[in-house]
Amino acid sequence: MSKQRSLLHCGFVIRSFMTIVLLAHAGAGLAAEEAQGEKEEQKFVVAPMVTSSPSFGNGGGLLGMYFFDTDQDDVISPPSSLTAMGLYSDTDSYFMGLFNQIFMNEDHWRIRGAVVNGRVNNELDVDGIGLAEFTSEFYAIIIRSEWRVVGDVFLGVKGTFNDIQYSEGNAASEAYFEAFEVADASSASFGLLASYDTRDSTQYPLSGILAISGLTFFPEELGAEESYEVFEAEANVYHQLLQKHVLALRAYGRLVPSDTPYSGLSTLGQRSDLRGYTPGEHVAENLLSTQAEYRWTFAPKWGAVGFGGVAALYDGSASDLESDNVYFSGGVGLRYALHEANKVNFRVDFAWGEDDQDGVY
Repeated sequence: MSKQRSLLHCGFVIRSFMTIVLLAHAGAGLAAEEAQGEKEEQKFVVAPMVTSSPSFGNGGGLLGMYFFDTDQDDVISPPSSLTAMGLYSDTDSYFMGLFNQIFMNEDHWRIRGAVVNGRVNNELDVDGIGLAEFTSEFYAIIIRSEWRVVGDVFLGVKGTFNDIQYSEGNAASEAYFEAFEVADASSASFGLLASYDTRDSTQYPLSGILAISGLTFFPEELGAEESYEVFEAEANVYHQLLQKHVLALRAYGRLVPSDTPYSGLSTLGQRSDLRGYTPGEHVAENLLSTQAEYRWTFAPKWGAVGFGGVAALYDGSASDLESDNVYFSGGVGLRYALHEANKVNFRVDFAWGEDDQDGVY
């Protein structure tokens, strides 16, 4: 049975931000799309950001993107980009970061990186303890490099470093820290990955397939509470049904060994698996999920989406999976084109899950 607990570590928050900004790159409300092989002049894009979640609070900020070409003679690589963003919420929490996405050598090399810093002020109503108020502060560095080995197949490496520090806010937080063994931590990880990419766009595709699998190592020698590994695999399929109608399908799996520390376990609500849930509230060793999203551009600058999905969280092997550990979510959203040249969209999604869980993205 999955562990139904309040958020123990803001590590789940960090992982959510990291996967959003590195894989979607624009994060919390923006998606950038560029046509493969089409070269645009260097451009700046500035856009507002809005966030609403139980873990971070309600707030907003700004995002700036700078598009550029690493080689003017390279007509194959998509435009590279540099992004800066900052968010602040009504809980006096903040998140800021600098991210890069570089395509070079006729799209034979893809390099992504991020440097981030943030603070989350937590208020958790914990059974037997009460309202625990405490602060989590963190910074992290992430880098990921991929090389096209043959055709549409890439091999790559990745590495991360993060530091998390906690500050007690009231008497209940002292009991909470003791009960769940909350402690400051600095750790690093490294991993290997392989991918297959036939998408017509690297960030907001209309057709094609993106499949990724990877193995990440968290050794004690680099700061982990206990050494463990994470295996992840995903497949994303995009199909243009009509000129302005696209169906996107996704399957995702994340598996960890039984001795994985709490901060390394799998959770709902991370990336888009599943939207509508707060990262850290539904936790187990393993996660399997699948979902679909229908995208419709109904006006020159306007689009709408509808999405739904199902996920399973369980400990041990697949034979231990029970119906109580299966979750559903669904939602709707709007898109508005802020910058048509580089196809930058402002995105607002509302998602809901079970037991009155919901979120705005």
